[in-house]
Amino acid sequence: MSTSQTITESALRLFYRQGYHASGVEQLSQVAGVTKKTLYRHFPSKEHLIEAALQLRHTEFMRQMSAAVDAAPSLQRPLAYIDFIATWAQSADFCGCAFINASAEYSSPDDQPHLLAKQHKQQVLAYLEAICTEAQFKHPSVAALQLFVIGEGLIVTCQVNGASTAFIEAARGMVLGMEMSGGPL
Repeated sequence: MSTSQTITESALRLFYRQGYHASGVEQLSQVAGVTKKTLYRHFPSKEHLIEAALQLRHTEFMRQMSAAVDAAPSLQRPLAYIDFIATWAQSADFCGCAFINASAEYSSPDDQPHLLAKQHKQQVLAYLEAICTEAQFKHPSVAALQLFVIGEGLIVTCQVNGASTAFIEAARGMVLGMEMSGGPL
């Protein structure tokens, strides 16, 4: 693994646990096992490192999500998406969504972390539309929006309140209640 990759992976884990603004360059270099000079040689600013970390998280998340969801039969994939989020939310190191957290800390729509969060969410939504099409929803774009909102709500709810079975089952119930080809969607 290259030094740049090591720094990026270490930074992503620290940003995720502690926040973007709360993670200083000194701490970032210590966690990565490099000097500040080395960190700055690879990333001219903390903002460049945040961008690299978010790009890494996007790649990791999309790979993990699609692997989990695509393993289910096509008609079960919308529910598999909720199950993927539930499994993630129940993990010991769950600290919410790195992109929701980034958009909260960088609230201006023009901030690069906010833009990266928006791009990530748009790609998740596009993926959900594809699985809703495969699941034969009458209106897959509407179903994907609903599934997206249910999933995002579950992420935030579990971050704030903990991943209780009641919240997870409520989200699963909403997805199970979504109609496919014969229904109103």
